[in-house]
Amino acid sequence: MKTSKIIGKKVLDCNANDVGKVQDIDIDIKSNNIMEIFINSGELSLRKANYTVTPDMIAQVGDYLLLNVAKSDISSEKPKENPDVEIVNPKDLEEKE
Repeated sequence: MKTSKIIGKKVLDCNANDVGKVQDIDIDIKSNNIMEIFINSGELSLRKANYTVTPDMIAQVGDYLLLNVAKSDISSEKPKENPDVEIVNPKDLEEKE
């Protein structure tokens, strides 16, 4: 399967809870193995959580990427957070005379 077919797929945990969508895939070119799959939670908040799963956490790939672990098991690995907005001090926005 091509990586372009996997990126953007919805990810479900072993209890059919929505985890997010596949954002990126890390491939070791020398060994032709998938090292990690990056999942964007897609939550509507100022900070979206990104999770990393390994190939051994994947049960199957079809219409969805189905994991063999619960979402709570992934969350406990302290996801990386990427802010969608830049936080600035309002005083920095004021015009200086």
